[in-house]
Amino acid sequence: MKNAAPIYQELASRLSAMIRAGTFSPGDRLPSVRQASREHQVSISTVTEAYRALEDQGVIKARPRSGYYVPPPAFDPGKIPSAARHSTKPVRIEHSAIFESVMDLAENRKVVPFAAAAPDESIIPSAKLATITHGVMRKFKSDALRYTPPMGRRELRTALSRRLLVAGIKATPDDIITTHGATEALLLALRATTKRGDLVAVETPTYFGILHLIRDLGLRAIEVPVCPGEGMMLPALETALKKHRIAACVVQPNFQNPIGSVMSPESKKRLAALSEIHGFTIIEDDVYGELSHDGSRPSSIALHGGNVIHCGSISKTVAPGLRVGWIVAGTYQPEVKRLKTIQCPWNATLSELVVAGFLDAGGYDRHLRRIRQLYSLQCARTRQAVIQHFPKDCRVNLPEGGFVLWIEMRDGFDSEAFTVDAVAKGISLVPGTLFSPSGGLRNCFRLSCGFAFGPRTLDAITTLGKLGARRC
Repeated sequence: MKNAAPIYQELASRLSAMIRAGTFSPGDRLPSVRQASREHQVSISTVTEAYRALEDQGVIKARPRSGYYVPPPAFDPGKIPSAARHSTKPVRIEHSAIFESVMDLAENRKVVPFAAAAPDESIIPSAKLATITHGVMRKFKSDALRYTPPMGRRELRTALSRRLLVAGIKATPDDIITTHGATEALLLALRATTKRGDLVAVETPTYFGILHLIRDLGLRAIEVPVCPGEGMMLPALETALKKHRIAACVVQPNFQNPIGSVMSPESKKRLAALSEIHGFTIIEDDVYGELSHDGSRPSSIALHGGNVIHCGSISKTVAPGLRVGWIVAGTYQPEVKRLKTIQCPWNATLSELVVAGFLDAGGYDRHLRRIRQLYSLQCARTRQAVIQHFPKDCRVNLPEGGFVLWIEMRDGFDSEAFTVDAVAKGISLVPGTLFSPSGGLRNCFRLSCGFAFGPRTLDAITTLGKLGARRC
């Protein structure tokens, strides 16, 4: 008579079958050991052994202090977007006619908001912020509603000084200037380091807000492609540096928008060295730096030396409507302060005091652990739905952090026309042309995963898949 399999193996087989059947999707958290023990009427040690067996098989993955999760599907290089084709000549960025239409829809609650790279109510700690706001008003009274000088509230700058240490940035409160979000920080950095007509190196694809700042300041851009696995491709930058004098390089080293890539410490060190050799300034946009899916915090380029201006904000991690950002300008600090005094001399006092209170309250890391899991889950589910419902030859990035997906369709696909089709169906998204200095990337588009994945999201992905198939 054949011996029966151990109970933990039977449980492991049962759970594996449930995962294959879709009961648990990529990014889902499995029941805790105690909960699974109750549900399956087995001992805790049996569940523990079953989970360990599934982890050894690669079916599930443990996260420290969090539990067991279904990992994304096995990495398929054929499904990852390729490095962007790019212009090797300086270009002047043109205005896109579709941009304002896309932005008008970004926060329209009547449409499925794939265009808005912003957290929804499931991410924003509204109750905690309300409690802190009440405490701030009770403590500061009318002073919380007065102007704050250009440097920003010292309470916030002190809290940021402590927080930036996790990224390897050693900045005193006096080294930090607070801003109205990261966009103002980037604008100040560009104004301090360039003059009209100068050449700025930018990633392609890159966040379209950066491109608009470059255009409006009368600057030219040189494209540097981004590799999904490596971030900015430094050999291409080195080639450009041999041909052109570059005044500044704007880079998102951590969870790049829209690719989701992270530059390795070695690449960051190499970029820092290039800035010193060639005399250009690195403008680091690090708004997604805290949002790794595995809980780690990649470093700032500033940790590795170089001429670095660091820009950040709490728009992706806490609440975009508070409009709180910062800039650590290093040797450009006096010039940035002068420009800030002229450009926008008064800061949002109440918002800055609330953010300082949130950072000092001791729950920020716990909040980050929660939203990192949510963003990871939402990205994994959305990506899986795209792979399932879009044409088989589409490519989708596998972000290591953040909450945006970059989809590459076959050559000849028109993402601007596709965007118009999607809007007609009540779905917003951002066409790839907005992420390209030269107007390329027409066969690509970006989807945000900043809102909860549910039946409405799945229906929208299904609809987009059908629309995409017609455009291919």
